[in-house]
Parts: sequence; structure tokens; C-alpha cells
Amino acid sequence: MNKDQIVSICDNLIDHLTVLKGFVELGKLNNKVNHSLVILDEINSMEIMVTELVNKLLSLDE
Repeated sequence: MNKDQIVSICDNLIDHLTVLKGFVELGKLNNKVNHSLVILDEINSMEIMVTELVNKLLSLDE
């Protein structure tokens, strides 16, 4: 697997995390998700990790 494939997978993961994050935030606003704060924290952590990975991979070419 080359760097471009890894970056593509990470970008897809970020897209999916963003969708999940949006639904959790909506549930939180509507008080319909009991565990929304925990879920949102976990999604934020995953989003940060994937973003850092993409940035590190992209910096390999510099």
C-alpha cells in the first residue's frame, strides 16, 4: 500500500467521522442521545488522530 492509498483511506475515515459527529451533535442538541458527550469525545479523539496521521504522511514528501 502506498502513501496515496493510505491518505485516501484516512480521508474517507475523516468523512465518516464527520458524519457521525454531526448526528451525535444533533442528538445532543435535541437531548435524544444519552451518551452523546462520551461518543462525541471519542469521535473527536479519532478525528484528531487520523488528521495527524494524514499530516505526517503528507509531510514525508517535503
